[in-house]
Amino acid sequence: MKRFKARKKRKFYLLKFCLIIGLIYISFSYSFKFLYNKKIKDKISNKVIINYLLKTSSNNLIETNKNNDLFNINFNSSSLLLKTSMNNLIDDSAIVFEDNYDEETIVTKYFEDPNKYNVKKPIIYLYNSHQLEEYSNSNVNMYDSSPNVLMASYILKEKLNDLNIPTIVEETNISELLAINNWQYSYSYKASRLLIEDALNKNDTIKYIIDIHRDSIPKNSTTLTIDNKSYAKILFVVGTEHENYESNVEIAQKISDIVNTKQPNLSKGILKKGGNGNNGIYNQDLSSNALLIEVGGPENTIDEVTNTLTVIANSLYDLIKDTK
Repeated sequence: MKRFKARKKRKFYLLKFCLIIGLIYISFSYSFKFLYNKKIKDKISNKVIINYLLKTSSNNLIETNKNNDLFNINFNSSSLLLKTSMNNLIDDSAIVFEDNYDEETIVTKYFEDPNKYNVKKPIIYLYNSHQLEEYSNSNVNMYDSSPNVLMASYILKEKLNDLNIPTIVEETNISELLAINNWQYSYSYKASRLLIEDALNKNDTIKYIIDIHRDSIPKNSTTLTIDNKSYAKILFVVGTEHENYESNVEIAQKISDIVNTKQPNLSKGILKKGGNGNNGIYNQDLSSNALLIEVGGPENTIDEVTNTLTVIANSLYDLIKDTK
């Protein structure tokens, strides 16, 4: 009887020992997995992702990689950002991308300019009253990235500076500015007005202020395809509730015409807004060369937006060149 009890006791301790070892193993495994995934997430930062996009969308800045077949992707596409870095400022060894990496998600919301540099005597000031208006993530959904109009501003800035048109982008987080002042989202134009006035005071060389937005209509109304290449259509919005709005209409019409000369029907023209229920100003009373451009809609991809931004940059170049 005592021998039976001793044997039973030994089995109990053995079971207890195995249970403790199992719990330690499970705890260690989950801890390691958490730390490993966190390490990956930290390395694949929004800054790195946007650097990919900016570098791969710039014309003639980089050579096509000879190992395209390695990833079976188009190295002329902005989607390259999901696979490989071509930015020499980034340490490639610090970046980990795995084909089966589906446990962590990366959501691009507000982010700082990944390619900061000092622009002397800027001519163009880009900003976004609605910074987080998003585009489709259909071509970047591997990492649940959400491109937005702030990203579009950074891309346009790069293209304009490449054309020797000094351009800066407003980086202040408007969501934070609204929160600090306890303002609702409807006060976004009031918030951006403060930033415009500050930029104009600090940079007396600024001649054009451009608010980049995104429309909210279906893709069939915001997309143009020419020779199997898709573009996000644009629309110029002009507020009519201030005395000098006609000068804004004039500059918008000039750029719209130039855009359509380069890519027919890419610009849908000008929408004048005023009266009850409309802003009617959009801060355009601050400059005779103030523009609000809606680029594409929520279903347009960042590649389509980038194609359009190239046309906009070249059109602004032609306009400024002629003006000079």
